[in-house]
Amino acid sequence: MNIRGKIYSIVAVMALTALAIGSISFYTLSVYDSRVDRLENAARRAQNGEALNRLVTAVVMDLRGTYAATSAEEAKPFADGALASLKKMNSLLDAWEPLVPIDQKTDFAELRQGASAFTQFRTETARVAVTDGPAASNAHGNTDANRANRKSYQKDIDDVVSQDEAKLVQISADLKDFQANVLMIMAAVTLVGLAGGCAIAFYIATHQISNPVRTVTSVMKSLASGDFHTEVPFQGRTDEIGEMAGAVEVFKQNGLEVQRMNAQETAMRAKSDSLQQGMAVVVTSAAAGDFSKRVGTNYGDEGLDQFAANINTLVSSVENGIDETNRVVRLLADGDLTQNMKGDFKGVFLQLQQNVNNTIASLQRTVGEIRNASDTLNGNSEELRSSSDSLSKRTEQQAAALEESSAALDQITTVVRTSTDRAHEATRIVSEAKERAVKSSDVVGRAVTAMAEIQTASNEIAQITNVIDEIAFQTNLLALNAGVEAARAGEAGKGFAVVAQEVRELAQRSAVAAKDIKILIARSATSVQSGVTLVEDTGGALTEISGYVAQINDRIHSIATASQEQATALAEVNTAVNQMDQVTQQNAAMVEETSAATHKLSVEAAALAELVGRFKMSHTANTNAKLHRAAHQTPSSKPRFAMVSGANALAVDNWQEF
Repeated sequence: MNIRGKIYSIVAVMALTALAIGSISFYTLSVYDSRVDRLENAARRAQNGEALNRLVTAVVMDLRGTYAATSAEEAKPFADGALASLKKMNSLLDAWEPLVPIDQKTDFAELRQGASAFTQFRTETARVAVTDGPAASNAHGNTDANRANRKSYQKDIDDVVSQDEAKLVQISADLKDFQANVLMIMAAVTLVGLAGGCAIAFYIATHQISNPVRTVTSVMKSLASGDFHTEVPFQGRTDEIGEMAGAVEVFKQNGLEVQRMNAQETAMRAKSDSLQQGMAVVVTSAAAGDFSKRVGTNYGDEGLDQFAANINTLVSSVENGIDETNRVVRLLADGDLTQNMKGDFKGVFLQLQQNVNNTIASLQRTVGEIRNASDTLNGNSEELRSSSDSLSKRTEQQAAALEESSAALDQITTVVRTSTDRAHEATRIVSEAKERAVKSSDVVGRAVTAMAEIQTASNEIAQITNVIDEIAFQTNLLALNAGVEAARAGEAGKGFAVVAQEVRELAQRSAVAAKDIKILIARSATSVQSGVTLVEDTGGALTEISGYVAQINDRIHSIATASQEQATALAEVNTAVNQMDQVTQQNAAMVEETSAATHKLSVEAAALAELVGRFKMSHTANTNAKLHRAAHQTPSSKPRFAMVSGANALAVDNWQEF
């Protein structure tokens, strides 16, 4: 049996022990679950009995409440409580019946009969309490026979509960005994299994595995130290130890073979060292850039000689490829694009030859195209320089003309602004004249009124002078009469006649004065009438002058408004022209920069053409470059510029695309 089988035997013993313990455990759990179910069943039955007893007591107490009630309404809650307890009691019996064992079926059937009679009688008592009143309920249920029946029913309940409690005690005792027995059996099986397994494991591990392995290990150490004459034991065994011993024997034979080959290797090592020294010289020279060194090829061994020849071939191939590449690159550095790599190369050097030749061919085409492009660029740059110079001159002329226009427009704006200010001043003066004309019209009106009042006063004075004239006439008449009477009186009337004469003279002088005053008043009235007429004419003239002044004011105000609008428009135009002047100045600066750039571009294009001209190209490449130049060359026309009349703006008739 091999070691694996022996280990499996130990595992089998331990597995059998575990299987036995597991089987006992499963059996124990099964029996224990069964007995626990019986124990729980008995406990539940006992609990149901106690609950049933409590429900019976609750029914009795509720019915006693109906006995003590004073009316049917007061007895109804007690009756309902009794009926609810009876319902719970019957539900409890229904749940209890499946748990009853066979040996208690008869007693439980009697219990159900007693419960039915108890329920029926107490239900009737509760109904009577609600329908007939507490007294009828008391008469129906509060009897000795009823109490005896209830005690008998509760005794039956107690008997059933006592049986369940006795079974509960019996099942608990049996369960404890079973647990003790099972523990003893499991302990015995466990100890026997562990002891047997440990004994078998110790024997197999010590005598079948550990000791042989130590022996084989000792032999392997001897072989490792170089003693290949040690005997290898356990070669005839059929387990892993025998296989290890066979492998150790193989190591022994290989060691002997290695000793034999070491002697041959010593001889070859000297030749290999010589080859390595020669290779070191060649490799060192090659690393330093000298490919002229070679390795000797006479070592007395075909493999070493062939290896040295291969090294020499490799160095020669590298030297040829590098020399040819160096030649082409040197000519390329001198600008000669007509040479290619020549030679029969293979492998990487063949790829290098193809890549170098393709690079030179591509470089020839590229240089030819660059030469063509540089020639085209040179010609276009000359045209661009000429066009840029012309554009720069015209732009400077346009900027100067626009600057002069801006200055003239500034002067016109100033004149219009001055005219506007003067128009506003004239408007103000005309407004003042209008106000004064209105005031003069008011003065003339008041003068006309005063003249009318003077004429009225003259008329009144004329009336007064008429009265004075009449008074003088009457006084003169009275004086005349008084003279006549004084003459009649004689001497007595002389003094009175003198007075009468004086009064008559006074009356005559008053009449003369009144006449003079009347004449003067008539003249004054005529003058006043003329003055009133003249004043009225003056008022009409002033009214007409006020109307004309108002019209003049409206015209001057319109002129001032138009002048203001013209000044504003001219200011905006002036601003736009100033902006155009600035933009034109900037354009002129940009054109000067563009002109400088085109001059620089022309110089650089000439330099590029000179640089490209240094390359030496084959006849085919030159021909292709000329064909390419002819194919891409298009007729060019110089840009033509024209100044748009009346706008001072530069227009371009035709631009060549560079």
